[in-house]
Amino acid sequence: MLLIIMFVLAGIFNVLFPILLGWWIIRKHKTSWKLFGVGVLTFIGSQIFHLPVVSGLTAAFQSGALPHVNPSFAPFFNAIVLGLLAGLFEETARWVGYKLLKKQGDSFGASLTLGAGHGGVEAIAVGFVVLFTLISMISLRAMDTGGLPLPADQLALAQQQVTAYFATPWHLPLAGAVERIGAVALHITLSIMVWLSFSKRKALWFWGAVLYHAAVDGLTVLAVSFGMGTWVLEAVFILVAFGGLYLVWKEGKKADAERIVLESKANAFVEVAPTT
Repeated sequence: MLLIIMFVLAGIFNVLFPILLGWWIIRKHKTSWKLFGVGVLTFIGSQIFHLPVVSGLTAAFQSGALPHVNPSFAPFFNAIVLGLLAGLFEETARWVGYKLLKKQGDSFGASLTLGAGHGGVEAIAVGFVVLFTLISMISLRAMDTGGLPLPADQLALAQQQVTAYFATPWHLPLAGAVERIGAVALHITLSIMVWLSFSKRKALWFWGAVLYHAAVDGLTVLAVSFGMGTWVLEAVFILVAFGGLYLVWKEGKKADAERIVLESKANAFVEVAPTT
């Protein structure tokens, strides 16, 4: 019963947390839900291209169309490739979002709102998956699986999955919720970095975001591959995510203050300029 409660709490938290965070950012920085929605669309847009590429590469390696990777190097290869693909597709989608928004997206508050939307929709999707999986597993456990019209091997596999699911340590669903907090913090950091690239017209910030995203995702893949404990991994991830956010937040606030000063001077010049 405790495990079920933890899954319910984790699922509901994943759905509500980004919405409440978005509301707080919008209220504090006087932005809009439109910007949050653009963040949602940048994530969805990135995955429309990202997921088929990953699936295509996987199929190509499995079929032999691409040469097999040495098993000893495979964890590092997967970490590098998967990390870089995530960084390239998601940061490009963010940049396109700022490009389409133009002045509406050119502020520190806008970058926070887009980041909350981008990372938030992923958290919401994970939350619904958690809740749907829980309902499915409870239903399977309650019914007589022997009466299902499935081959014996598939019935055995289904029963094993149900048994393994309910053997999950009670605290692990909470680890998933903690991971979403770190993931949203990471997405906000990356959105600030891409905004700095867009606002300052400095490509270095964009490529920095790509590499930072790739490094975090890649190291996470490696940590899982080598069996790092779940809670140790989540603790390291939270420290990295919020450490990066702290550093980039300071730079974003500074850049926003400079932007406001420059816009004020430009507006003042327009007001006093003689008309002809």
